[in-house]
Amino acid sequence: MEIGFIMDNVLTQVTEKAKELALAENQCERGYAHLGYMLFEVSEMQYWRVNFDSFGDYLKSVSMDSKKTPGQLKQYVLTVRDLIDTFSCDQLEAMGISKAIKLRQAKDYALVLPKEIVDCALDPKSTVKDLKKTISVALKMPEEDGDWMDLECEFMVSPEQRILLTDAITAAMRTEPLTKSTVSRSAQMLDVMTKFAQEYLGAHCGDGV
Repeated sequence: MEIGFIMDNVLTQVTEKAKELALAENQCERGYAHLGYMLFEVSEMQYWRVNFDSFGDYLKSVSMDSKKTPGQLKQYVLTVRDLIDTFSCDQLEAMGISKAIKLRQAKDYALVLPKEIVDCALDPKSTVKDLKKTISVALKMPEEDGDWMDLECEFMVSPEQRILLTDAITAAMRTEPLTKSTVSRSAQMLDVMTKFAQEYLGAHCGDGV
C-alpha cells in the first residue's frame, strides 16, 4: 500500500472524527481524547505534509471542522503525548478530556504519577473536582486553575538562530532559581518564558511605555 494513500486515509479519518464531534454538541467530554490521539499520530508521522506547510496550518483546517480552536486542538495533542506512557487511548477516552488535561498539568510536577492519582482518574465515579483534590494532596500542591495559552512558537530558524535560541534557553534554565529538571518539558519552557519576560520587562519597561 502506497504511503501517500495511508497518509490521505488518516487525514480523512481525522476530518470525519472532527465533524462528528462538532455535531455532538452535548458530548463535550467524550471523543476529544480520541481526536487528540489521532492528531498526535498525524504530528508524529508528519502526515500533514501531504497538503499543508506546517502542523499548525493543518490544525487550523481541522479547527474549522471540529468547532474547536487550533489552540484547543494543540492542547489535546499535547495531553495525549504526555499521558500515553501511563494511560491507553481507551482509558483517556473513558475518563474524559477534562480529567486528562488535569493529569497533564499534574505531570508538570511529577513525571511519574502516584497510584492514588491514577486510580482516581480511572474511577468513573470521581469528578474533575475530586481529581484536582487528589492531585493537590498527593503532590502537595495548591489547587490552581489556569487558562491554556498557545504562543504559536512554531517557526523555521537558520542555524545561527537555532544556536542563539538554544543558548538563551540553556542560560535561562541555569539562572537562579534554577529550572527544575524533574518536571515536564512544558513546565520547564513555561519557567524559561517567564524568566525571559521578567528580564525583558525589567530592562525595557520604561522604553516608550
